[in-house]
Amino acid sequence: MVPVRRHTFVLLGIGIVSVAVIGGLIALAFVLPPILKRSVENQLSEHFASDVQVQDVQVSVFPRISLVASGVSLRQNGRTDVPPLIQIAKLTLTANISGILLKPRRLAAVHLDGLQIHIPPRPQVRQEKKPPSGRKEPSSVVIGEVTSTDATIEMAPNKPGKLPLTLQIHSLVMHSFSFENPVPFEAMLTNPKPFGEIATEGKFGPWETADPGDTPVSGAFHFSHADMATIRGLSGFLDSKGQYTGTLREIHVEGDTDIPDFALISSGKPVHLTTHYMALVDGTNGDTELKSVHAHFLNSTVDASGLVAGAVGMKGRRVTLDATINDARVEDMIYLVANIDKPTMTGPVTMQSKIDIPPGDGTVLDRLLLDGQFGVQGAHFTDSGTQGKIDALSRGGQGQPKNEDIENVLSNLRGHIAVKDGRATFSTLTFKVTGASVDLSGSYDLKGQQLDFHGNLLLDGKLSQMTTGAKSFFLKLADPFFKKSGGGTSLPIKITGSRSHPSFGLDLHRKSDHP
Repeated sequence: MVPVRRHTFVLLGIGIVSVAVIGGLIALAFVLPPILKRSVENQLSEHFASDVQVQDVQVSVFPRISLVASGVSLRQNGRTDVPPLIQIAKLTLTANISGILLKPRRLAAVHLDGLQIHIPPRPQVRQEKKPPSGRKEPSSVVIGEVTSTDATIEMAPNKPGKLPLTLQIHSLVMHSFSFENPVPFEAMLTNPKPFGEIATEGKFGPWETADPGDTPVSGAFHFSHADMATIRGLSGFLDSKGQYTGTLREIHVEGDTDIPDFALISSGKPVHLTTHYMALVDGTNGDTELKSVHAHFLNSTVDASGLVAGAVGMKGRRVTLDATINDARVEDMIYLVANIDKPTMTGPVTMQSKIDIPPGDGTVLDRLLLDGQFGVQGAHFTDSGTQGKIDALSRGGQGQPKNEDIENVLSNLRGHIAVKDGRATFSTLTFKVTGASVDLSGSYDLKGQQLDFHGNLLLDGKLSQMTTGAKSFFLKLADPFFKKSGGGTSLPIKITGSRSHPSFGLDLHRKSDHP
């Protein structure tokens, strides 16, 4: 009888414990929902200084605590004149009972579906930040992992008329999350132009309640296989790596780009383009101040600084640059821009220019505005026929038309260039060789490749000295008519036709500008 009685007592004990556990779970099922709902609302309200609304909460306690909150909305300081600071379609929280009872509370994980964050403009009256006390406030809640998929962050611009910046975050993971400390994170974002994926990891926070745009952020990024063709007039695939630090509103970025197959559609010839850059990014609208850009392709380098910014009332961004070329080759520039098999000229080139590319639907070449001074010292023409004419011009200008020792003459070219609507206009364009020079002004159609130049050919010698025999005798009659002051000859000339078939001739209906 004793074993039976003992067995009965064991079963009875198990039954009592089971009933107690079941009763406890049932009690938790009734008690926890309002407690957890209030706890979630209080935490969000306190740390985001917002009025919190939750449409629905569902809680389960077995096998572990799970809370699902739907329709979560946070309005900072109760404002209704701007979109909610944070909206979450569904918030899923999981925790162990022991973690709920600890201080700070420890949650296993939080997952956010349909997360939307709207960063408001900078407050007109800024609150002074409290100086750091030297002591970190203890965390009230620690979350093992916070995850989100397909989140959106929209930054409201500070300047009226500017469009907001919208970031699409495909995936976001935060580790050991707390409101009081910087949080390690990894994220994947999409960049619209050039289109590509950005992988980034770093630290975010702590959240700045008074002005969310001042929330600190830092880390490293990798922008891979970005399609340059999403910018009309360009092609190639970009790879970029770098680091950043600052706040959501002011992010300092330093990085490198590598485009093995960069090309302008106007030429269709790819070059390997690399850059190193330092920039300041306004996270509220994506405006980027380019502190310095050092670009290299073929045997040439270009240094630039400027701004990539949204235009008031317009979709897209305006690019304004100050560009300097000191260590470059003219053949590289021709290869990059012109659709020709072989550059027409070689030699070192220098240039100072201002570049403006406003937003619009046209290609980069259609929208390009450029104003600059350039020079090519010691230029040599790659076509033997063209170089032969330059050599003959130099011989004639020196009065030695038969001197075959004068060959492979180097030329110096300099002038002012302005580009607008796909047309390059040149003024004060000078071309010099030993014994002769040309002063020109005119234009070149970058698409149709048509030439229209007028100016003067200036010779050190007389017109009759450019040739020999009977031609020289008859040209002596014309010497007085084309004599320039100080000696030598001035001939009005014109260059028309196409780049591949130029036409050179005297412009006799126009008087020379060098009497």
